[in-house]
Amino acid sequence: MEGLSEGLASASEFFNRAEERREYAIRSSRDIIRRSKRIIHSIHEGEDYSEDALKIAEEVGRLVSGLGEEPYLLYSGPAADAMSEYAEAAILGSLLRDGNVPTNLDLGITEQSWALGLADSVGELRRVALKCLMAGDMDRAMTVYRMMEEVTDGLLMFDVPDAVAPMRRKQDIARGIMERTRSDIAIAAVMSEKQK
Repeated sequence: MEGLSEGLASASEFFNRAEERREYAIRSSRDIIRRSKRIIHSIHEGEDYSEDALKIAEEVGRLVSGLGEEPYLLYSGPAADAMSEYAEAAILGSLLRDGNVPTNLDLGITEQSWALGLADSVGELRRVALKCLMAGDMDRAMTVYRMMEEVTDGLLMFDVPDAVAPMRRKQDIARGIMERTRSDIAIAAVMSEKQK
């Protein structure tokens, strides 16, 4: 049958290549997720994470270039999850360091992963704000709260179907986190006034 053997050989080669890249994406993604979590922990503990930040940026660059011929792997599964975790860690660190948000181009990742990581950073910012409240640093808590507010307001501008990205769920979570944080800050302010 003409064309069958050539078509089968071509498809077989494609599947083998795709499977190799998928396996690579899984291995690389595990490392990126581990490092991202370690960076977030270091941020909360006030520890130096610069070495991890350099290594993770290099690994993300290798992952993105390694999957360049199979871009669908960047938009779903382990690679997309890893880039979101990386975005969350990088955005959190940058916001707390200098009040800026690196773009997806700065990070070398997809827009989808950047937006999902940005959404997840709201929860980490809440942890920072609560830690500030517990330490009695109302000014810093308010600064972090304003960052949360600006990020959340930006996130709420997205109107994206779930088939493209699970933004609605992330928006709802961010909104809930904002409301709880606002309430915590208000209670702390009232308690602080009573103690004066």
